[in-house]
Amino acid sequence: MKRGLSHTIGGEAPFDQFDWDRLRVFRAVAKTGSMSAAAIVLGGSLPTISRRVTDLETALQAELFQRNHTGVDLTDAGRTLLRHADLMADTIHAAQIEVGSVANDVGRAIHLVCNEPLAQYWIVPRLAEFQLLNPKLTIDVSISNSSLESQDPAWDISIQTRRPRNPDQISRRIGRSHFAAFVSSDWKLSNGTPASVSDLTQAHALVHASYASQLEQSRTLFPGLDMMRRMNSMEAMISFCSAGVSPAILPTHIIHRYPDVIACPIPGLPALDIWLTQSPRLRRVKSADGFLDWLVGLFSPTESDWFRQLNVTLNLG
Repeated sequence: MKRGLSHTIGGEAPFDQFDWDRLRVFRAVAKTGSMSAAAIVLGGSLPTISRRVTDLETALQAELFQRNHTGVDLTDAGRTLLRHADLMADTIHAAQIEVGSVANDVGRAIHLVCNEPLAQYWIVPRLAEFQLLNPKLTIDVSISNSSLESQDPAWDISIQTRRPRNPDQISRRIGRSHFAAFVSSDWKLSNGTPASVSDLTQAHALVHASYASQLEQSRTLFPGLDMMRRMNSMEAMISFCSAGVSPAILPTHIIHRYPDVIACPIPGLPALDIWLTQSPRLRRVKSADGFLDWLVGLFSPTESDWFRQLNVTLNLG
């Protein structure tokens, strides 16, 4: 939307003209597709919205929108700016949460982010007892199979099977997740016991999408992985396996929760390291050390053999 854009001295927009209020208006127009709709969302007047956009275009020396019969469309420059503005909005939101927590002395809440296999089938079933013994400490749990870099920035502790890449974060390896093939008794009677990766491939075994993705990214040799059926829900995989649809590749620590499926050791199923990462904010949370010690203890050999460095699948069957 050209409105006689002026040039600034030196060819660059002064930082004080490139303020968040203009970006906030720009994002509203971009998201709603019209200035009148943005005015309703922001509670401002149409002339004010239009002026803010014009000021931003002038400061950036770029046309951000093109008018159409229904509203406006983003230009290439507008799409580029929207990507950066969205990142800024996420950062501001995270800052508001963290600063608000400090200002209100919220020092008894911990946000734990963990992948599905470890959260749902190991940590959460044991967390209720810890919470009852520590009623003044609030534990919020989010399940995420994505990498740490893709997660909500408001987390305090993350437990994943992907090694964190940020050297500024405090991370440590607390165990190892081992995998086996699981089949139902009916499937075993009809098809026998799978004994190799080749058997799983021929049976089009189920594999969790996150596990398969990590093996591919690490370039771990696993022939036939592309022929297996992927799901992003372990609960769905266990349901299909129990019904006798096909074998499923699952972590060994689920074995006690599902006695109706049979674990079969398969040589060559890669294990994954378990990483605990803590954010700097955790230092301000009261009783955080006690919760960290409890979490690490859940994966110690004295608590269970399933997370040892050695191949625990040899003890199955």
